[in-house]
This record gives sequence, C-alpha cells and structure tokens, in this order.
Amino acid sequence: MRKKSGFYLFLSWLIPGAGHFILGKKIEGIVIFLSILYFFIIGIILGGRFIGTNEGSPLTVFLTFSDLGSGMFYFIGKVLGLGAQLKANWTSDYGTFFLVGGGLINYLAAVKAYEIAEGIKK
Repeated sequence: MRKKSGFYLFLSWLIPGAGHFILGKKIEGIVIFLSILYFFIIGIILGGRFIGTNEGSPLTVFLTFSDLGSGMFYFIGKVLGLGAQLKANWTSDYGTFFLVGGGLINYLAAVKAYEIAEGIKK
C-alpha cells in the first residue's frame, strides 16, 4: 500500500467524498458528500440516535462502528449533542438506521477512493 493511497482512504472516511474530489472525480465526490449528509440529516430529523458500545449487546459494536463511518458528521453530531435521543418515538428506529446506513455507505466510498488511488479502479 502506498502512503498516498492510505491518505485518500482516511480522508474519504473523515470527509465523505473528499478523496474522490482530490483524485479528480469531482462530481462523484460531491454526490458522495451530499448523500452522506442527506443520510445524516434525515437520521437526525427522524430522531435517530448513535449507538454506544456500553449498551450490552454484541451487535452494538457493529452499530457503533457503522455510526463512526459517517466521519466528520458523526463527530459534529456528538459535539452538538445530536443523535442522543433517549425517548423513542415511532420514527426513531428509522432514523437510527439512516445514521448507520450512511456510515456503511461512506466506508464503501472510502474503499473505492483507495482503489482509485491504487489504480485498481478508474
């Protein structure tokens, strides 16, 4: 693995779409950024919450890892106190899955940026 490829992987995870944007795939980078932002905003509006690893289930480790996939949106949400809803409503599960889904999609996009940097994909 070349150093730069790892940088694009990290950058794409931290700032969704940034790796694609820097690699010259500007439209794809913008679409990825807006898509992950959409997932994050809809997840918060629906009352989704970030899952913590202290909730007692082995599945929570996977869900926490998925939440972290949103990169900067996860950290911004944590700092602003978003995604910490304690009282559930009928849409909160949907919101939580939007947050999880956005993180997982961003991981896939980050891996693709790595593959582009390595020359595996165009």
